[in-house]
Parts: sequence; C-alpha cells; structure tokens
Amino acid sequence: MVAVLISVLAVVGINMLMRKRFDSNVPLLFYFFAVPYTSLFERPIHPIVMFGSLGFALLLRFEFMGPAFMKFIAFLAGCGLCAMLYMLLSETTI
Repeated sequence: MVAVLISVLAVVGINMLMRKRFDSNVPLLFYFFAVPYTSLFERPIHPIVMFGSLGFALLLRFEFMGPAFMKFIAFLAGCGLCAMLYMLLSETTI
C-alpha cells in the first residue's frame, strides 16, 4: 500500500515535468520518500536508476541552462521517474 502512495507522487511528478513546471518540488519529494522506502523494505531497484534520475531531478533546479538542454534534462528526469514507477509497482527488476 505504501508503494502505491509513493507511486502516486511519481505520477504527479511526471505530470509536473510534462507541464514544464521545473520549479516544482514534487519529484524531489518523491525521491525523499522512495529512497528510504526501498532501503527499509528491500525493494530491488538498481542504484544507478534511482540515483541517476535523482541527479537529473536535482539538475532541473538550475535556472542558467538553455531551453534545449533543459528539455533534454527534463526528458531524462521523466524517464527516470517512469523507470522508478515501474520498478516500485512490479515484482521484477531490470
């Protein structure tokens, strides 16, 4: 049940990224709850996917990037959120 609640944060975060609201803290809030959850309940999520997508979400907070680079980083952050969402809700690992 907790995984579903955390996954709802991921869906809202993906929605914020699709609407180009890069100043939203919802994706970071998702990682704030997802990282301890995966550690406590031993969910098999690959660390490169988890921390790589967290890095892209943190990189979106910088405002000095150009618009094309910002879209690319937002795309990578969205893909990372989708991968995390898939891994949280499935029993298999990548």
